[in-house]
Amino acid sequence: MLLDPREHELAQDLADAGDRARSADPDARPNPNFAAALREELLASGKPALRFGWARTVRRLVPVVAGLVLLVAGIAAGRNLYLAVGDHATPTPHPTATPKPTPHPTATATADSSASVSPSPSPTPEPSGDPAPVPVPVPTPVPTPVLGSLSLVATGCPGGVVLDWSMYGGTAAFNHYTTLRNLTADIPLAYPPQGGAVDPGGTYTTVLAKSSAVDIGADPGVTSYYRAMAFDAANNVIAASSVASAVAQSVGSLGALAVAAGDPGMTQLTWSIFGGPGGCFTWYKLVYSETNPDPSYLGGDSYLAAVGNQAVGSYVSAALVSGHTYYLRVQVIRATDLGAFIVAQTDVATYLVP
Repeated sequence: MLLDPREHELAQDLADAGDRARSADPDARPNPNFAAALREELLASGKPALRFGWARTVRRLVPVVAGLVLLVAGIAAGRNLYLAVGDHATPTPHPTATPKPTPHPTATATADSSASVSPSPSPTPEPSGDPAPVPVPVPTPVPTPVLGSLSLVATGCPGGVVLDWSMYGGTAAFNHYTTLRNLTADIPLAYPPQGGAVDPGGTYTTVLAKSSAVDIGADPGVTSYYRAMAFDAANNVIAASSVASAVAQSVGSLGALAVAAGDPGMTQLTWSIFGGPGGCFTWYKLVYSETNPDPSYLGGDSYLAAVGNQAVGSYVSAALVSGHTYYLRVQVIRATDLGAFIVAQTDVATYLVP
């Protein structure tokens, strides 16, 4: 059966459109069934009489169809070139939103006051990379030694003050004693003296057993305050007495000394006894000198006797040589471990031995 000339012309136009599309992009691969399907659909619709009218219509559409074919081929060629040449990132697909479930009301739990809540364990600290600090050794404090105690008796006498303290019996290393004086009762435990205190002199000794002294520098009639102390070699106080007070008086007078000849070769001396405190008396010293008109025991002159009985007021001596002139005096002496002083004395008597 022979084709209708118009149909033949339609087929030729479709074929020409495909050739032009392939010549534009030899690599494009349009659907080969596109033109045939279009042709069959156009020819199959309507009566045979109408086919030629549709053919004319399709013929007029051939350039449009050919342009569409070329557009599809160009898009395909550009995609292939983009995939072959371009370095591009693969597009990340957008996540599909997941519908949220409808929230259901949550029941509120009632706190049980009797429930016991266990404390959360503290996290174990991570060990530090730094080494632990080395503790600096703290020196053991040296305990302050307990201060020893001394007793002190201060006796005011004519001529000075007698100081008697107890012997130190502590365990610290003893070095010496010293007694300080002040015009007030404030005598700090320190040496050199502080707070107005002074060292009267005559009270220093390194002999542990010597514990008495005199102060002849105190002003007569003025109350003086004293404190005895024991020291170590560094002048640290290791023992001390409480503060004692005393009032010194001027040296006493026993009046005239009577000197007379007694039995052959004997000389009789008579004086007034000392009526002061026994704490101020040690003995009577009967001193004499052939050259010193003011003899004194403490000045180094000789003495005829030392009478230790305070109540005795006379003495007979065989020591004076006939034909010699002597200066004679009786003195009341108070002696201590560290010194002596004159408490009272008679006037000086000059006597020529018959």
